[in-house]
Amino acid sequence: MESQLNELIDFLKSPRSDVRQMAASYIVGFSKPGSEYFALLKANAERLVRPLLIICHETPIAANSAMSTLVNLTTDTTVCRLLADEDSLSMIVTLITVPSSMIADTTCMLLSNLTKLDSICRLLDTLSVSEVPGICNSPKAMDQLTDVFVKGMDKQYNRNAQFSFLASVFADMTNFPFGRRYFLERTAYDGKLPITKIMVFSEYPDIIRRGGVDSTMKNVCFEKDMHGIILDPKETNMLPYILLPLCGPEEYDMDEMENLPEECQLLGEDKKRETDNKLRACLLEAVNLLCTTHAGRETLRAKQVYPILREMHKVEADETCYELNERAVQLLMRDESRDTIIDTVVEDVAGANEFEEI
Repeated sequence: MESQLNELIDFLKSPRSDVRQMAASYIVGFSKPGSEYFALLKANAERLVRPLLIICHETPIAANSAMSTLVNLTTDTTVCRLLADEDSLSMIVTLITVPSSMIADTTCMLLSNLTKLDSICRLLDTLSVSEVPGICNSPKAMDQLTDVFVKGMDKQYNRNAQFSFLASVFADMTNFPFGRRYFLERTAYDGKLPITKIMVFSEYPDIIRRGGVDSTMKNVCFEKDMHGIILDPKETNMLPYILLPLCGPEEYDMDEMENLPEECQLLGEDKKRETDNKLRACLLEAVNLLCTTHAGRETLRAKQVYPILREMHKVEADETCYELNERAVQLLMRDESRDTIIDTVVEDVAGANEFEEI
């Protein structure tokens, strides 16, 4: 079988397009992680990656097979390193942003796998590509990815793509200070804060999209010196989008209700909390992070965050969420006269995004 696979790999470079397409369609069947042939393909990754990436620009059938193979292979970080260069990343970004792309969503999965590597996150942060009409007037790859994520919701930009896996890319990027700063600083081409574009999806039905957005919101809260901007209604106004998924149908006293963020008032009897335990934990971690600065705690008190946590606490069954809720309450309710300006350290308990395979 090894000799047959080697022959297939050689066929990926054939001058005949029909041969390349056939080879790509056969190889994808051997690429699933955990299969008996995966190790052999991984061992030949240096011969595979570039030809597969080139085939991704050919016919839709061949491109889909080639990209699916790349997604499967990059569940292994050693293969990811073979794509850690500007040329490869530029090709990948283009496959995502071109409106006619038939494999945009699969390519988003590939990029989500790749950004598990620090080196690729750093490359993506500074990467410039050709501008694409209909997205934004910026050559910066991150600007294009952020805008296509927003404009591509519900297949509005590309009828073949949802772009939800870009949320995982954003979560990976914000594991680093440069990524967090990107989302909290105004872009040159439209003067907007990128975080304000994506945070509106914190209650979106698709768990991949809202999960990545929740993680991104949590991660930017590690920037303590930016808490003022994060909590300022005239800047990001991010607090309501952290709190809304934590809110249920409970009624509050009038004095509590009046001081809640407007978006969290009068939600109705049909309001449901985030159902996923990990995402509730992620949002509670964001609340805890905002409590690590005196200014953050003061703002959360003024916005009546405690009553939301109190009502959530009554029905929370997940142990991790329960403990995070209690920790946040202790920070909000403590006597500030003892420790008025000392910041608190809160550990990141949210797990890393898993590699995707198809």
